[in-house]
Amino acid sequence: MQIRPTKAVINLRHLADNYRIICSMNKGKDIIAVVKADAYGHGAKRVVEKLITLDSPPVCFAVATVEEVIDLIKYFPDQKFMVFEPFSPELVPALKKYNFAISITSPIQLQQIKEAGFEKNIDIHLKLDTGMGRVGIKYYNISVLINELRVSTGINVKGVYTHFATSDEDDDSFTSLQNERFVNLLDQLREAGISTGIVHAANSGAIFDHPATHYDAVRPGIALYGYYKNRETSLKYGLKPVMSLQSKLSTVERFIAGESISYGRRFILAKDSWVASIPLGYADGVNRALRGKFECGIEGKLYPQVGTITMDRILLNLGDDYYSPGSEVTILSTDNSSGIDAWNWCQILDTIPYEITCNISKRVHRVYGE
Repeated sequence: MQIRPTKAVINLRHLADNYRIICSMNKGKDIIAVVKADAYGHGAKRVVEKLITLDSPPVCFAVATVEEVIDLIKYFPDQKFMVFEPFSPELVPALKKYNFAISITSPIQLQQIKEAGFEKNIDIHLKLDTGMGRVGIKYYNISVLINELRVSTGINVKGVYTHFATSDEDDDSFTSLQNERFVNLLDQLREAGISTGIVHAANSGAIFDHPATHYDAVRPGIALYGYYKNRETSLKYGLKPVMSLQSKLSTVERFIAGESISYGRRFILAKDSWVASIPLGYADGVNRALRGKFECGIEGKLYPQVGTITMDRILLNLGDDYYSPGSEVTILSTDNSSGIDAWNWCQILDTIPYEITCNISKRVHRVYGE
């Protein structure tokens, strides 16, 4: 039951529209939909639920952790899932109980699978590091992987993938280099008689800017939720933000000139004004560094946030305008031209939309609509 008026409204029609745009860019290739981190804060269960109803639904869903995949398998036992988290012996009980594919990022992990004594073959995706510099089998160590695969038992290679470090940047030289390395690795694996399964490399950036990297499937993440590179590029491709953040005015009080607002007295009213409070704070995902730098919308008009952002509450300076408690307020809009979308927060915080949506906390109730 929701009592607190603050809510994240998830527009599933926008999600579907974004998916169709990705399909049009993908030219018939399969899609592995990334729903890690609770679908970037949008609610993985409802996102998967929507995507599997669409034409040409994803062939697989990708998550970051085993906990995430177990949570989704309960609801979608017939869907295919892969986990980016590398195999480790701690994951053996889950792999014995549930059906999902795990990432292999080191030849040692193939030995560990053999030693674990599975009664069934384990589905794996080989993660090749072509330059991301995070996890994966280094492109210059492919011979070690091939030698281990030749003697490995208990596995089914369901896929081979890599991850691009700069695919959403204007300079495409490093992405091209990574892709050249990836092609070379695929050739070596196939020449050694090793199945590559479904080959996937293109993340959101590569889907739009690097068609040569699409292979058997693409792997959209943030683009599903309405964002790519910057506001202008997102608008160009027709992507629509899926999440808005809404609440209601809790209190509206008249303050006099010279009064201070919130902790630390960091804002002093220059004139008599109406000041409204909203039940939303940094515990909900409103970064304290946004203090005094963003606005919220009421009935089509924008009002500045003032004073220190507290754990449970922010304050708006309404000036001479009065709105009654209970009036609707938009904190984040799905309208890219509103002046109060996630890109505004990104500019202020020097961050990316991923962080904005992921940081909207669990105590903000998600409401779903078309």
